[in-house]
Amino acid sequence: MKLRSTADHSPSVIIRCTAFVLLAALSLGVAVSNAEESPILPERYKDTNVILVSLQCLRPDHLGVYGYKRNTSPNIDRLAKSSILFDNTIAQANLTPVAMMSVLTSQYPRVNGMIAFDAAKDAVTSRTLPEILKYYGYTTAAVSGSPEFFMRYDTESGTEIKLGDVFSRSFDYFGRTRKGLGSSLRVAPVESLDWISKNKDKKFFMWIASGVIHVPYAAGVPREERTLYDPPGYTPFWDKFHSIKAEEGAPDDTTYDVLMRIYKDEYYLGFKPVYKLTPTDYSYIVSRYDAAIRYTDNFIGQLMDTLEKNNLTKNTILIIHSIHGEDLGERDTYVHYDLSESAVKSALVVRLPGGEQGGKKIADQVQGLDIMPTVLDYLGIPRDYSQQGASLLPLIKGEPGATGTEFAYIDRIPWWEHTLSRWYLEFKNSQTNYPESEKTPVKEYGAMLRAAFPPGSYPPGDIAIRTKQWKMILRKDPRLLEKVSWYGYITGQTLQYGDIELYDIVADPNERTNVAAKNPEVARSLKTKLMEWDTSVERKKAVYGAGEKRFIIPYP
Repeated sequence: MKLRSTADHSPSVIIRCTAFVLLAALSLGVAVSNAEESPILPERYKDTNVILVSLQCLRPDHLGVYGYKRNTSPNIDRLAKSSILFDNTIAQANLTPVAMMSVLTSQYPRVNGMIAFDAAKDAVTSRTLPEILKYYGYTTAAVSGSPEFFMRYDTESGTEIKLGDVFSRSFDYFGRTRKGLGSSLRVAPVESLDWISKNKDKKFFMWIASGVIHVPYAAGVPREERTLYDPPGYTPFWDKFHSIKAEEGAPDDTTYDVLMRIYKDEYYLGFKPVYKLTPTDYSYIVSRYDAAIRYTDNFIGQLMDTLEKNNLTKNTILIIHSIHGEDLGERDTYVHYDLSESAVKSALVVRLPGGEQGGKKIADQVQGLDIMPTVLDYLGIPRDYSQQGASLLPLIKGEPGATGTEFAYIDRIPWWEHTLSRWYLEFKNSQTNYPESEKTPVKEYGAMLRAAFPPGSYPPGDIAIRTKQWKMILRKDPRLLEKVSWYGYITGQTLQYGDIELYDIVADPNERTNVAAKNPEVARSLKTKLMEWDTSVERKKAVYGAGEKRFIIPYP
């Protein structure tokens, strides 16, 4: 287990340490150079608030400001006029807690330790953004409408437990949404607005996490808004076969139970296709997804009104980003199962105080890792040596030679099947009216998964590298993936996975054709870079303790 430093990093101590170093240098006859070697950082941390809004499963291509035709995001579109819009932002993982912790630590998942859904309380010991800001006198608060950040289950007792977890660390206040419509916990985190109004005279960091866009899409949204884009007179196709007893939401919501049984436009029950999806079925799924975005956008409008009413727009950094994206059938699957473009491309909107640099659009590729260094750079807080991202301020300012990230790296860890083996499979099977023919096989499948992923073993994963033109996915253990594949299980087939997939994401944005054989030099070059990165991460990776008491994060 990594140990967290107990050193005091408050501004006063940093200043004393700096003075000591200068005196020591002078006493040894060492020349103290000019400002080029010791840049004088601005001290905006003295009077600048920071608000980070993290939205699960938000695809940028479903926002108006990114070119979407349906009017899903009028408030975000309006906000973008006084903000910097990043067109090409890549998440470090396709699963929520894993990708989010990379944002909060500016570290790759295997380095910060958030790598699985059975997590120990102290799984992550890396310094987080709220932890650093507390050293600089910030009041830190969070309100989460995403169960992944506040809910845990004890598999021994089978009950929900209440414990401080890896995400609530370093917050003075950590609030969570209460159950709304259909017992959904994925409701708009409006409690954050009240907290901001009550603490407007403090210097604060506020993290707002919303899961409204997560499946079941729009489950916590009032019905008249949930059905806003529904095809007229539509009846969900699964009603022809069975009812859905969703743990949250209503029977007509697009739950995991439905979406994870669609493969290549076929709906599977009893290990065989029972229904072929129509364009209207697809439209219904996308309509519920878009309704969730529109409802989330309403919250963003409320947030902006709160900041304006309390005169906070002039001294507050506001960052809105996707934790990761969402698959809507582009590569034959739904939700966020793999490292597809739709699952890892993220929205990123940065509004600096007073709308500084507003209206800019940046096409360079950037990463979720870059958010934390950008905030610290703007505030004038020295970056921590452990951060693996880069500040985006040079790009924002248009400094000569400033570029984005040529190579973005992504971890698919853990596999979805690893999550199923821990808790999710048995729970979902008990909540749904599926055929009797599946009862025994699902138990056998679960036993096979538990044998394939024994407790305490390091979760399996795949890795990817992305440039502005190319995406390469490397399957670390394709034979094991073929054995445990969820889609192999529901279809009753043995699916084939290659070792390497290479896609020209400019010519083939939906990644339908693996062009590794046609582009051997590109494949060889990218694989070399990817393996170099993988080796460097493995040298720094966090310990995954076999003997720790671990608790389950219930949703991915």
